Order: sequence, then structure tokens, then C-alpha cells
Amino acid sequence: MKLLSTTNHGIVEWRWKKEKTEDAKEDRTSPFYKSLHYQWWIPKKSDFEIVTDLDRQTKQEVKDEIWEDLQNEINYIKNLYKLHKKNKKGGIK
Repeated sequence: MKLLSTTNHGIVEWRWKKEKTEDAKEDRTSPFYKSLHYQWWIPKKSDFEIVTDLDRQTKQEVKDEIWEDLQNEINYIKNLYKLHKKNKKGGIK
């Protein structure tokens, strides 16, 4: 899956980290797997990596910028999850 973001340093490719198990099957605890299959997954900043070839300082600046851009979506998911839990507690399905 190719994820692109427009940053101050141009268009940058990034991805959710993948982790492989010994038998080469996808690890169900990897951020990549969770991003596709978990409804209420909240990512951490360490869960994604920059694919575009940049120097270390630029990569960190880009990562900070992408993380800041993701905050609206992350907060939306958090609020939706809180509403879901509240409705579930109140008996509304």
C-alpha cells in the first residue's frame, strides 16, 4: 500500500510498519495489519516509517509534520470510540 503526503519538503511516501513472523506470514500485531483490520486502532508515532530517501533530520521533520496532520483523524476515531462505548454502556446498539 502506497501512502503519500504533501509536506514542506515535497511529496513523501510513508507506510505503516510491517513485522514478519518466522513462517513469513504477516504478524497480526503489526501496525500495517492493524491499520487494515482493526476498527478502533489508535496509532502511535512509532507505528509508521518514511519510505522516501531523506537525511535523518529531514526524515524527523517530515515524520513530525505527517504525525501532526494525522491528529485530526486520530482524534475523530478516539471520539467515535468514546461515543460507541457510551452507547454500548447505555444499552443502545
